[in-house]
Amino acid sequence: MSRSRALSMTTVALLLALWAPSVHAEEVKVVDAIGNLDYSHGRSSVKVGTWAKYHVRNTGGEGVTDEYAVTILIAGEEEFWGDDCFWVETTTERQGRGPDQVATLLSYSVFDDSLALPHLQVYQRKKIDGMAEGLTEGVRSRILRQGQNAMKARNPFGTPLTWKTDTLGTDTVRTPRGDYVCLMIRREEGAAKTAEDSDSTHYTEVRNWRTVHEALSVPLTHMAREELVSQVSVRAWLIGRSKEAGPLRVAQRSSSEIELLDFGTTGVEARLVPEQFRRYEQRLDVGAGLHGLPHRLDSLHDERRLAPPVLPLGQRAHPPDQRVRGARDHLGHRDGAYSPAAAWPLL
Repeated sequence: MSRSRALSMTTVALLLALWAPSVHAEEVKVVDAIGNLDYSHGRSSVKVGTWAKYHVRNTGGEGVTDEYAVTILIAGEEEFWGDDCFWVETTTERQGRGPDQVATLLSYSVFDDSLALPHLQVYQRKKIDGMAEGLTEGVRSRILRQGQNAMKARNPFGTPLTWKTDTLGTDTVRTPRGDYVCLMIRREEGAAKTAEDSDSTHYTEVRNWRTVHEALSVPLTHMAREELVSQVSVRAWLIGRSKEAGPLRVAQRSSSEIELLDFGTTGVEARLVPEQFRRYEQRLDVGAGLHGLPHRLDSLHDERRLAPPVLPLGQRAHPPDQRVRGARDHLGHRDGAYSPAAAWPLL
């Protein structure tokens, strides 16, 4: 199966913002892994306390390598200006140095968006970039606001992106956590940008080739392994002489390998998120929601039954919309009752 579609991203640089810092194998201090969550299965797929840990190895064109471990944690929930949100805390660890961390508050509305990843910045509410200097308690967070002209632009989500996906069948992947039967997904992503200076025009083309091994039993990301190759090609010409431009020249090329180390629901504590938010807010839980119904329901003894559509004689009706909302709020399904995702998230 093969398909391509044009999506929109904030900038061309975001194409390379997943695990690798860029096509260079330079050392990454902080990784924000909000783009690695799988938002296609509804809000029930993220629970406070759930975490997944990966080993990342980046190799540059000169053979320089950079290795580190990344832990993604659902660290808490918060109601922000009436918007139900959840905290994603990412910890980057290297041998011989302390951990680097970042936490981002995301709106639960992201699970209602069929193009959640291209629109991801719209759902970010707050960010914590580390412990506040000179303080023994608390952290310094900043509110993320959209620019004044963000929604007035003709293309508010930035440079168009070409995205082509192929499924390659299934394969068994061996990781430190265990063996997984995975769906292999091949994805090619590309974006281009043209810029001018005083006397010349520069054309830059960025491409990623990803092979993702998808395992739905892995929480948050649904990924057991990924191989990524990134390439930047450039071309330049004098203004008004585009016909004299030479062929594209590969300026940078790198590769990355991401492998699952472990996951769980206990044993990893939040460090940045304020303590009052490090809990599961039952009032924010609406279950699967009508928009998040699984593609396949298990047998009825595993599901809570919906309220009968017709009331018995003599029983008074609830206020308007209460029966529908009550059914929605009490509908649930077991973890793992997911359908295979079409592809691994882009960012």
